[in-house]
Amino acid sequence: MALTRAEGYTFRMSDTWDEGGNPWIVKGMTHAFENDWFRIDEHDVVRPDGKQGYYGVVRIRRLAVGVLPIEVDGSVHMVGQWRFPLGRYSWEMPEGGAEPGEDALECAKRELVEESGLSAGSWTRVLEMDLSNSLTDEQAVIFVATDLRQGQAQPEATEVLQQRWAHFMDVLARVADGRIRDALTVAAVLRAHHMAVTGQLPAPLAAAMLRQGE
Repeated sequence: MALTRAEGYTFRMSDTWDEGGNPWIVKGMTHAFENDWFRIDEHDVVRPDGKQGYYGVVRIRRLAVGVLPIEVDGSVHMVGQWRFPLGRYSWEMPEGGAEPGEDALECAKRELVEESGLSAGSWTRVLEMDLSNSLTDEQAVIFVATDLRQGQAQPEATEVLQQRWAHFMDVLARVADGRIRDALTVAAVLRAHHMAVTGQLPAPLAAAMLRQGE
């Protein structure tokens, strides 16, 4: 057991990461709204402080899936599109949603072809995430794809996409300074960087990704 200090407070740090129990009591639940994309459940609860309350949870129908396609020279394929909920343009890796029961890898392969026209000979599942977990149960799975082959993109009718090919270090810089903000893309790029510097990627690919001045 170790002690550490931060801003005048002393914290006792355990060697184990224990999980606490559920402090919420659920007395009932109603479906407040539902469409093809999500459902809103309203829970009648007793809060951790013992008071009565309500907790709304957004249940997302599809699994979020993203794929970071990396070329042998360390460059990354990105797609740009207007994001309606945000009211702004966003540069991202290829992403989509797996239908209930659909394999995440098969979804990633489909989305990569649809948005970039690429297919990949090598796939690595690198990250699983909970997104906005105080509000929703949405989960995400992220892949790194290599051994890429170019084909014809097949975007959906609602997608107006641009494609860009940029060196990994350029993409990393845009993540670091906030020009790339998409959560899955940010996580994927940081995870790929960690894999490159810790020897979890093939050495030639890692060296190409980390090369400066591209």
